[in-house]
Amino acid sequence: MAVGGAQQGENLMALNLMQIVVRQASNMRHGFAPDARAFFIERGNKDLSMGLQAWRGYFQSVRPVLGKLLVNVDIVNSLVYRPGELTALAMSFLRLRDIRALERMSPVDLRHLKSFLKNINVTTTTSRVRRGRPIRDLVDNGGGYEFEKDGVRTTVQEHYRQVYNINLRYPAIFGVRIGRDAVIPAELCEVLPGQLYRKKIPAELGADFLKFATQKPDARIQAIQDAVSGRDEVFNYQGSDFVRDAGMRVDPAPLSITGRLLNPPRIQYGSGFEAIQSKRGAWNVVGKKFLTPSTIPTWGVILLDDRADPGRAEHFVGQLKRNLQALGVNVVRDPVLQRGGNAYQVSQALDTLLQRATIVSEPHPRTGQTKPIPPTIIIALLATNAAEIRRAVKHWGDVTRGIPTQCVRSGKWENAKDQYLNNVALKINAKIGGINSRVDDKSLVPPGTMVIGMDVGHPGPGVTARPSVTSLVASVNWDCTQYIAFCGVQPPRVEMIANLKQMLTGAVNQFVLRWEGKYPQKVVFFRDGVSEGEYEQVSQNEIQSIRNVLKDMIKIDPSGVELKSGEKAFGPGMPLPKITFIVVGKRHHVRFFPRNRNEADNSGNCPPGFVIDDQITNAKYPDYYLQSHSGIQGTSRPSHYIVLENELGLPPDTYQRLSFDLCHVYASATRSVSIPAPVYYADVRLFSLAN
Repeated sequence: MAVGGAQQGENLMALNLMQIVVRQASNMRHGFAPDARAFFIERGNKDLSMGLQAWRGYFQSVRPVLGKLLVNVDIVNSLVYRPGELTALAMSFLRLRDIRALERMSPVDLRHLKSFLKNINVTTTTSRVRRGRPIRDLVDNGGGYEFEKDGVRTTVQEHYRQVYNINLRYPAIFGVRIGRDAVIPAELCEVLPGQLYRKKIPAELGADFLKFATQKPDARIQAIQDAVSGRDEVFNYQGSDFVRDAGMRVDPAPLSITGRLLNPPRIQYGSGFEAIQSKRGAWNVVGKKFLTPSTIPTWGVILLDDRADPGRAEHFVGQLKRNLQALGVNVVRDPVLQRGGNAYQVSQALDTLLQRATIVSEPHPRTGQTKPIPPTIIIALLATNAAEIRRAVKHWGDVTRGIPTQCVRSGKWENAKDQYLNNVALKINAKIGGINSRVDDKSLVPPGTMVIGMDVGHPGPGVTARPSVTSLVASVNWDCTQYIAFCGVQPPRVEMIANLKQMLTGAVNQFVLRWEGKYPQKVVFFRDGVSEGEYEQVSQNEIQSIRNVLKDMIKIDPSGVELKSGEKAFGPGMPLPKITFIVVGKRHHVRFFPRNRNEADNSGNCPPGFVIDDQITNAKYPDYYLQSHSGIQGTSRPSHYIVLENELGLPPDTYQRLSFDLCHVYASATRSVSIPAPVYYADVRLFSLAN
């Protein structure tokens, strides 16, 4: 064991050394640390608002695969602080036009500006050295800041007048603290170029940044080739002294590989089967009936947008009802429609709607008793930017009252067409217990199999006070169309799932209740959120934790139960269910580009079902890349699947097919998605908790 560990450490050290050798010349050339994974160039940048710019850069990494070493090169994009005068940056961030407005900042604005500027490297007009130093803090009224000099109290303004013969033009605006004690007036500071903004992308910049970052596949591969060996040649591998002195050579030509194309499955609705076009990965729900439509005995609609027209809201609700009924949902009565009133009293408004929409059941034929029937679902009509109100609605529904909610926002519902209405109907039917469709593949999972998706979500960049969130989503039917969800919190930045025992035990117990005492015979795990350096840790710790949970459940199960197949459920003396554990990776820089338009989908990407399981795969674990979805805009990213455990003995064709089929059962879409549905649901659960 010690020898293996030592060898692994030596391999990692050798790989890290090669990373530095390959990266060093280009990184230093463009002003980045020698071991930085990516560097960015100013050429072609775009000015955005809030004092930020969008820059394009290049990622590079040495990847060991079977029999060779590859250099993975990709385009990356980042927000960068706008260089120049610090006061101009601050004004842009706070959306101020007059520099004197910085003298009248509120405490809230000062706090936000402090968070925005912290750790930015600045230089001063009085310094002969252009080496930047990071901002540690801001102080209000920088020129009036007092300190002791030669035993005498003085101010920053007076200090600069005496020492540098500088009369501050705006002494009342903020100053920046550099190091432990130095306070420098903001008007004398300049922001150095090329500093990455490492915090969460502001919501108001999301659309503009996405537009800048989006590149079609042919444009992306051309930009990479130009950078590596073409007209731009920003890498210059051939001219790198570090590469040459190490006795290495980098072939600038892109690697050509051959993959396979999995055939898309058929989709079954209540009204028949739907064929999927192989290059689109999508199908249409118009004219179909849900596989298992639900019933809505009573429901409510709340209008939480003061500027919305109640008449148009009533029209939208009528359209939605007709679309639900056309898809087979039994909508017993019209909804109760209510204006929301004060947006800061969302919970109270929803409670009022709950009371109004609750009905009384028919008397029980034997006892004559009646019972209240609360609304099956609440539809909330929101303004375009109403994140806080949406959070309040979801908390009320998911946490306080346990009633499903569906939010729709202004700009979408007012002139809704059938496609949008059907998309809303898909979500509603799934949330209230219906099944929209299923994959027509009887071998999707054999009876007795549970499919589980797991994920860990961490706080955004720069956030240190919030915990990490865990989620586990487990199938409870053989079609893998119905799931139960569990979640929890744990210390921030911890990747291993701390509450795995509680969540997995709950999932198995729910499975047993659903199937009248029958335990799962096989369990397939899809685990998201694991980086390459954590495979070994997950393999040794998390998979062993799963086995321990299942062993503990054997001890408390009173007896085995016969299944229809004649196999027994696990219990005392019964074998443990076998597991297959697959990591699903999305945060990587491997991209596939079709050789010509005939091999591409409508967006120019490789078509859905494109799979690679050799030539560029992991040297230690069985793995494969699967591009399961059709591109909508930009260059599609395939998902990377790493098989850490396969007690079930599934052959590659089987688990690849299972992964692809599961990408077609995500209830909210009529197209294949990028990762299997249980992992997608786990991701969505994390997003809901984090927001």
